[in-house]
Amino acid sequence: MLRDLHIFPLSSQGELPDALPAPGEGAKALDLILFCSSGELGVMQQQDIAAWSQQQTFCQPSPRRAFVSLACASWYAALLEFERSPCRHVEIWVIESPASFIQERLDCAGLGHGGEGLTVQPGIARMVLQKCQAKPGEVVLEACALFAKPAGLRGTEQLIKRYGAWLAAGLGDDRAAGWVSFAIATGWSDQLLAGLLHWFPQLMGQLTRLPSMETDTLHLLAIKPLHELHRNVAQCHFGALFMTTLAAGGRIGCVVVRTAKSVPGVVPRDKPHTVPVPASRMRPGTPPDYCDPQYRYVDNQYFLTEMTLHSQCSRTWNDYE
Repeated sequence: MLRDLHIFPLSSQGELPDALPAPGEGAKALDLILFCSSGELGVMQQQDIAAWSQQQTFCQPSPRRAFVSLACASWYAALLEFERSPCRHVEIWVIESPASFIQERLDCAGLGHGGEGLTVQPGIARMVLQKCQAKPGEVVLEACALFAKPAGLRGTEQLIKRYGAWLAAGLGDDRAAGWVSFAIATGWSDQLLAGLLHWFPQLMGQLTRLPSMETDTLHLLAIKPLHELHRNVAQCHFGALFMTTLAAGGRIGCVVVRTAKSVPGVVPRDKPHTVPVPASRMRPGTPPDYCDPQYRYVDNQYFLTEMTLHSQCSRTWNDYE
């Protein structure tokens, strides 16, 4: 259940605002704090981010801290990590700052300057979620998935058909729902939308298409779905709301959001696959991990690093007992 969502305004360079609360500040009974970014673990090694993330709010016992990422679908990775954990109350920080660092990461992935031409819009967002029985009218994040394009010539077609089947399952018996467009300024985005309209015309006719927050090459990265969730919660576009974000390497992150009074659909839930990442220093010019071919083609896969207050990593966990 959604307890809080706040997006902090940043300058074009992405300097941290003075009023940015410390991790865990103002949230009661947290047992998990997750940081995520399309810039991967290197974002936590930036001087301002590192100093901010090490601030302590003196809560006892201290929450578990971890960093997760999967390109622009990193927020969805955080949702999956919270879902698979035994924790009940999480604070999620999505960090796309500083702009120069995030742009360098985007360029190395072939999506920025010299590639697709996307330009970073820096930002920081905070979300608080709780596993509990929601009251009528409260906002529930019902189901989340990370789809990966299968290998082969028909991989994109198979990805579209699996995503369409997931939408249909999430819609359930509802006659209509909101669908936030995943459109960004890339050819692959246009290709996926054309495929959805071709193979799922009836389903797409049932969905009310809501505009993407991106209309040009200014790229919101992993914060895009939080901007869209904030907008649609404020405008009360509910019963069901489908949110989707495209990510590098042929990936789609998606989540179903509902008010508690809505009748849930029956969405299949597959087990997450975590890739442990040690907290080694990242060198500029190194391609992001999500570009590595060995990490493609696996659904619900994301990168995970365990953290402590006094070092950027303590150990990595492959799974919960």
